[in-house]
Amino acid sequence: MHDDTRCLETDDAIAASRFQSLSFPVCRGSTVVFPTVEAYQRRRENFYDGYSYGLYGTPTSRALEARIASLENGTKTLVVPSGLAAIVLTILAVAKAGDQVLIPDSVYDPVRTLSDNFLSFLGIQARYYDPLIGGGIAALLNDRVKLVLVESPGSATMEIQDMAAIATAAQAHGALVAVDNTWATPLRFKPLEKNTDFSISAISKYFAGHSDVLMGSVTVRDEAFYRRLRDVSRYLGYGVSPEDCALVLRGIETLPVRLDRAEENALMIAKWFEGRPEVVKVLHPALPSHPGHAIWQRDFSGSSGLFSVILQPWTRPQLASAIEALELFCIGASWGGTKSIVAVMDPPPVRTSTRAVEQGPLVRFSVGLEHVDDLLLDLEKAFRMLEPKAEHFEPPVRLGI
Repeated sequence: MHDDTRCLETDDAIAASRFQSLSFPVCRGSTVVFPTVEAYQRRRENFYDGYSYGLYGTPTSRALEARIASLENGTKTLVVPSGLAAIVLTILAVAKAGDQVLIPDSVYDPVRTLSDNFLSFLGIQARYYDPLIGGGIAALLNDRVKLVLVESPGSATMEIQDMAAIATAAQAHGALVAVDNTWATPLRFKPLEKNTDFSISAISKYFAGHSDVLMGSVTVRDEAFYRRLRDVSRYLGYGVSPEDCALVLRGIETLPVRLDRAEENALMIAKWFEGRPEVVKVLHPALPSHPGHAIWQRDFSGSSGLFSVILQPWTRPQLASAIEALELFCIGASWGGTKSIVAVMDPPPVRTSTRAVEQGPLVRFSVGLEHVDDLLLDLEKAFRMLEPKAEHFEPPVRLGI
């Protein structure tokens, strides 16, 4: 055999070895080969659960899907290139031209852009609803509504939705319910146990956990929904890298301890903000002051590291300087990694079917795994730049003697 050919030999010794590891191997491959012509010609029979082409799944991606499905208490999971891709896929698997999709007014902002620009182009009508509507959503349901999207809490303004009431109303009208469960992860909430149909997650965030992976997932109980999702994902050309799947598999192993630390840190910082004169409102569902706290207690087993605060309008002139003075909070989008992140949203997110949030700037914090004392000291130093001036207050009332 010539050296040119030896360079391309398949190393059967590796495949036959007894090497075992605690980490799942990265199985790269675009072309999948078959032992016989008949097996090749019947390869599409393996599309849903086997291997027919690298774009449609590898042992590494299948292992990740099985791990997420187990955590979600679902039947099947499909992983896709991003959290937004997971939402797009779910909508397109359910709705067609002439159909309607109900979307909470507090939705992740790129979904609003998707709905207003792309879905409308396809003839799918997006209608925004009050996230606090609960069972009242029945009044918005009709034969054209095929899907109700839920995001609880909202990823900026933290509204907690009554998913049980929404699911009951939707089911009575023949509509499906998809829940964006990125904030809670299945460790804190399991949407499929609340009679919903799709559990969606941007696994770029807490699942992967290190701010270095883009990926999303959709989990279902109904095998027929899974097959429909996989069909549409093929039409869209969705695929994921086995290297990224391996990173997420590794991230899941530390998810419980990371989530516990982020939750603990975030709650301490949220309580610190409640005592600040610059703050109008702290938006954290685990705080008793949050309007959705009772529903959160009923449905969720815990919280995570993401919350927002609304500041006084008079903080605007110094806000950028104060945020830029933070040493441990990086400025950026996304969240759920090991390092703390801050994002200023001023003006606050758009609302089209409900009243806008308070007029002050909205600042969202993704609290990471740093020591909470260091984070609080960092915030304390930066927020001194926002300390109230005398002109911001009414003079005290003097009581006559």
